[in-house]
Order: sequence, then structure tokens, then C-alpha cells
Amino acid sequence: MIKVIAPAQRHPANRSLADFHRYWAESHGPLFAKTAEVRRYVQHLTLPEAYGGEPAPTFDGASIFWYDDLEALRRPSEAPEAFALREAVIADDRQLFDRSRDWPMHLRRASVVAQERVVVEGETRPSMVKAVFIASRLPGLTLDEFFGRWYEVHGVLAAKLPGLRRYVQNHALPEAYTLRGMTHDGWSELWFDSLDSLRLAVASPSWQALVEDGRTLFAPLMGIVVARETVQKELGALLPQSAAASWSEEEIRQRLEDQGYMALAAEPDAPRKIRFATANGALAIWTAEHLVTIDASRIDARPER
Repeated sequence: MIKVIAPAQRHPANRSLADFHRYWAESHGPLFAKTAEVRRYVQHLTLPEAYGGEPAPTFDGASIFWYDDLEALRRPSEAPEAFALREAVIADDRQLFDRSRDWPMHLRRASVVAQERVVVEGETRPSMVKAVFIASRLPGLTLDEFFGRWYEVHGVLAAKLPGLRRYVQNHALPEAYTLRGMTHDGWSELWFDSLDSLRLAVASPSWQALVEDGRTLFAPLMGIVVARETVQKELGALLPQSAAASWSEEEIRQRLEDQGYMALAAEPDAPRKIRFATANGALAIWTAEHLVTIDASRIDARPER
């Protein structure tokens, strides 16, 4: 199984940080989780209290996705429903994240396809705080040299951090560099009991030793996220079914009106289309902010507010 990381910044004009995190978790995340090729999906929404501290976050959050293999990335499903879902996700992405092409661009994005290497095994809890560091190798290092030093030397130093509960390195797959726009060479994930525990580790001599070794290994300007995990899709778990599956057409119309989908509620056939899509597993998302069907009805609506 392979992993993909996709950190992001919020759209600079559309939402506050709190609203951005809420929408990402409650609407965009469940929508993308319908992607069949994605086996597992975990979000990391940067903790507001982490900004201004050490380590200082550089991204507003990051998603990590698990796929069976590179083939799942190379050849996603071309079924009409899968294509409709991708279009809806891309459109939703544009209004949620900062996708500006203005220069400089390096602080807006990162993309790595990698294989996981566990350095410190340990149980995790949803309440734990996780530090994610997205890194590139220094010029002059081959991938083999970089990965070897990172795992065999740098990893041993990181394993000595006080309070560290679990530590995973993710090394970029060499064959993935020709597949998509890879921006970095890998990322690490470190779990701690709390933000205070992470900051105590950062203040320790062990962290200073890690920093010193990192200067011989990593290019400057790492991407950093400090967050708790929000699991959107778990391996082998069925995604929850919409409650709309048991509603009558009149109940659907009333719900649309209550949530402000007035134009959709006024369409005579809309409740029937939504009910049909729900019964056939084609209701991709229905929240108070977004409704998408991925069958022939191709509904993509937002409340009029």
C-alpha cells in the first residue's frame, strides 16, 4: 500500500480559519472520501493554538490518502459516476483552498507519493497531537543516500525524543516522480500525547541533535502541520449512508427548504432525483453547505444565503 500527502492553505477570501477547517472536515472530506480508489483517508487540521509556537506550522492542514498501489493513481476509474465525482471534488477544491498561481508558490502546496517506514511503533489515540514534516533532500544527495541517512541515522536520533509515542517516515517512490508533480522527497509523522508534550520535546537536547543532523540532510523550508487526526475513511469500513434514504419526496423537499436550498426545492423533480440517487448510492454529499449527486441528475448545489 502507498500513501499520498496533500497539505494546503485555505482560500484567502472565502472563509475564516475556523470555517475552513469545519467545511474541510464536514463537507469536502466526506465528498472526496467517496473516491473508490482511496482506501484510507486521514485529515490533519492545523491546531489554532499551534500557530506562533515551535514547531511553527506552515500549512493550514494536510490530508493523507492510502491507495493499493501506483496503478490506482495512474488509472482511476472512468465510470461515469467516478468522473462526475472527480469533477465535483475539483470544483469544490477551487473554492476551499488557495490555488493561486501567483509567485511564489512553494508555500501553498506539496505533493508526495511514498512508502511508509515505521521507526517507532506505538499505539495512538485520537486525542494525540501529531507533527508532520514534509521534506526535500539537500542538493548533491541521491535518493538512496538521502533515504539511507534519514532512516538509519536521523531516525535513530528522532526516536530518542522525550514523549514520542509513534514515529513514521514516508519515503517518496522513485517511480512516482514521473507520474505526477512531486514537490518533496518525503515526510515524517510524529505522535505526542499533547501539544505541551511536543513542545517539551522541541526544547530538549535530543531535538537540538536532530536539528544539527537535519542541516546535513534536508533542504530549508520544510512544510509543517501540527494537528490531531480526523479519520474520513478507514480501511475496510463502509461509508455511512445518508438518512435521506428513508425520507419521502416531501420530506426531502422540506429539508432542502430548511437548509436554504430554495432553488433546488422549487424544482418539481429535484426530490425525486435526490431520492433515486440516494437509493442507488449516487448521493455523494448532502450537508448544510453542499449537495452533490453523481448519477445522471448531476446535481451540484449550495444554499442561497
